[in-house]
Amino acid sequence: MITSPTVVEVKRRRSVLTALTLSTTCVGTWTFASSAAADGWSFLDGLSLLLFTVLFVWVALSFWMATIGFALLLRRRRDESNEATTDTVGLLDGANLSPTAIVMPIYNEDPASVFSGIQAIYESLEATGRGASFDFYILSDTTDEEKWLAEELAWSKLQERIGGASRVFYRHRPKNTSRKAGNIADFCKRWGSLYRYMVILDADSLMTGSTLVELVRRMDGDSQIGILQAPPQPVGRHSFFARTQQFAAALYAPIFLEGFAWWTEDDGNYWGHNAIIRIDAFLRHCGLAPLPGNAPLGGEILSHDFVEAALMRRAGYKVRLAQDLDGSYEQCPPTLLAFAQRDQRWCQGNLQHTRLVVADGLRSVSRFHFACGVMSYCSSPLWLMFLVVSLTAAALGSNYGDSGRDAPWIGAIGLFMLTMAMLLLPKIWSYVLLLRSPARTAQFGGAGKAAAGLLTETLLSIVIAPIMMAFHSTFVVLTFLGKQVHWNAQQRNEAGMPWGDALAAHSRQMAVGVAAALVIGLVMPSLLPWISPVLIGLIFAAPISVISSSVTLGLWLERRRVLATPEERTPPEVVTRQEELAALVEAEAAPGPLFDKLLIDPVLLALHRSIIEATDAQSSAAQATIERVDEQLRKGRAAEISAEDRKAVLSDPIALGKLHRIAWSAGRTSCD
Repeated sequence: MITSPTVVEVKRRRSVLTALTLSTTCVGTWTFASSAAADGWSFLDGLSLLLFTVLFVWVALSFWMATIGFALLLRRRRDESNEATTDTVGLLDGANLSPTAIVMPIYNEDPASVFSGIQAIYESLEATGRGASFDFYILSDTTDEEKWLAEELAWSKLQERIGGASRVFYRHRPKNTSRKAGNIADFCKRWGSLYRYMVILDADSLMTGSTLVELVRRMDGDSQIGILQAPPQPVGRHSFFARTQQFAAALYAPIFLEGFAWWTEDDGNYWGHNAIIRIDAFLRHCGLAPLPGNAPLGGEILSHDFVEAALMRRAGYKVRLAQDLDGSYEQCPPTLLAFAQRDQRWCQGNLQHTRLVVADGLRSVSRFHFACGVMSYCSSPLWLMFLVVSLTAAALGSNYGDSGRDAPWIGAIGLFMLTMAMLLLPKIWSYVLLLRSPARTAQFGGAGKAAAGLLTETLLSIVIAPIMMAFHSTFVVLTFLGKQVHWNAQQRNEAGMPWGDALAAHSRQMAVGVAAALVIGLVMPSLLPWISPVLIGLIFAAPISVISSSVTLGLWLERRRVLATPEERTPPEVVTRQEELAALVEAEAAPGPLFDKLLIDPVLLALHRSIIEATDAQSSAAQATIERVDEQLRKGRAAEISAEDRKAVLSDPIALGKLHRIAWSAGRTSCD
């Protein structure tokens, strides 16, 4: 059973974190105010001070959370065998496990990646001897009819590989109402009563069998846990950008996660995947009503995970972070632009939480999580505004450049150094903690290679930061202006970044960077060295995007063990097995258009009809649609059938039977 500290102890911890954050902010604010007030106060000085205070609270909170996590891990001095609690099944007790569904919602994903991942997890669970307690559900919201059919074929092949009486089920939803949240809600209503828990996975998620068993064991041990989040480690990418993200997560995340778990305890959060959820509590308390008003800030709740965690806590259940567990993996975006595109979707969802910060009945920590989610994106336009206002105030200052202002500038430089120290010291804490474990240091390539990786990741983060600031500022403004984001499938392949795409995506940022450099160089040339990290990132945004997306550079660094991670040096078995199976599934894929093949292949047709009938996913196509498809087939022009018509008839088993006979009578045997 997971034991929790007393309420008094949790309050004390939060008071300590609050006191440290606010006292540090007071020091920073006083220093800034002393520098700004050297030649009297102006409106711009006051606005700069306000913006700085808000932003510095964010920096101080992150710093102290990481520092507390570092102190806790340093004091614990666990050896390597204690750090990884899920490496062996022998650690698990012999009690029976409650029935659990492993649920993977998918949307226009690569079937080879999805079904190879499912099989790898399935096999890992079977190796624990506890596989009988788990069933798998692939819940498809795919709108691309060719991928839809490829999913069905891949599922059928998977059944053959692992046995016809397997526990892996597939369902395609004709209408993806409410996106992922609606997909999971549909599962809960249809099949949730069969299980006590569900583990939510993303399409790129992987989890070891021992980790899944341990999550269920912990839920069984504490009936008050509603959600237990296993932190996922990014793995499996080779581009320069992705490898820096994997390195940062492997080296820095432990101290942040430990600090986060220390003060949140039962008031943790849910990240939408790689977590186990108590289904009965979820059904009773986590229903999502649309927000008042129109999208993007109203309507369907997009970032549903934070909201579901808040509702679970409001109902009295615990939401905890299993920061001590490994064996939980995901993939990060392979390019800077893909990273930004994912953030654009998350930005709109998180900004909706501005409506929920003041919602009735929520716990104060849940409101704080909402505020942090909003601030994670709004901090970018606030930083941009702070830079513009501060530079403008400096340019308009009547005494700018006078020698009498040396003392204020010394204070400003000191404040800059303090801010940079608070941003960079958590990286140093992580490196110091790493050096205390020789075995783990070796997994990062040794102390020297780990230091080289830290320096490389830090330099790339510095030049990328202004690019992401520009992206996030744009996303926030567009969202508040009412521009709605379309949630498409994420880019998961490592195809690199073509120069044309990079220039198209970053041209405005580069133009702003050049213009800002010219203005500052003419008006305030002495500030150029201080503002150069921001200007360099913007001016060279396109080259940075192309270079950071390079798989060639990533592999070159990998061969030299720079940015190495334990999972890269010694890949987990579930990861290597998924990669092996992905090649196998890809080879099994049927050649040519599957829609054409379906109409003349009775085996594929029977498979498709059995799936939609068994899952009650059939619907009648309009007569006009059937007639259009009929006409195209009789003329031998199946390729000209529209995507909308294909999807309509694919959901109608009766219409498919008729069209199958038409295709045969028309002599369409080219797909045999």
